[in-house]
Amino acid sequence: MLLFREGSREAFEELFSRHQRAVVRFAWRMTGDPSAAEDAAQEIFLRIARAAPEYRPTGKFTTWMYTIARRTTLNYLRDTKENGERVRILSEGEGEDGVYAVQLPGPDDRNPERIAWEAQLTERFRTALGELPEGYRAAIVLNRGDGLSYEEVAQVLGVTVQAVKTRIFRAREMLLSRLSKDVSG
Repeated sequence: MLLFREGSREAFEELFSRHQRAVVRFAWRMTGDPSAAEDAAQEIFLRIARAAPEYRPTGKFTTWMYTIARRTTLNYLRDTKENGERVRILSEGEGEDGVYAVQLPGPDDRNPERIAWEAQLTERFRTALGELPEGYRAAIVLNRGDGLSYEEVAQVLGVTVQAVKTRIFRAREMLLSRLSKDVSG
């Protein structure tokens, strides 16, 4: 980022190629819309480029990047909520048409009932994740999905480490509660 700030176009291209997949994956998990995730990723990198003159390496670049990614996806979520659209959470393997890329098990792997049950459970989990409050969803996606530490998540969300731990704990409790209702009900 410092090289880009000094005028190196190649440095920005390197940043883009290094982080583009992670940014799209984050936006996809937060918005539930593959095309919105691609649009958000473009907007995120545009904002990064515009912010280059003000960039100060006080922490990890990725923490700063995820902060921009979160704000951008929040804007998308707010805009779609105002327009009455529903947010869906998709897995990495799901295509825009809703078809999953599935590796079929071998004859000795698992029975069809178990495969069907796991697919239903995965769908229920995505639905439950999409119904979490944004702050909880962002905390759990950043930590569990993108592998950021509690400290990095705290920086991205602008909260304390303890607040991140609390949000992740509560998000897990909400998910477990929702999934147990689905299973027992």
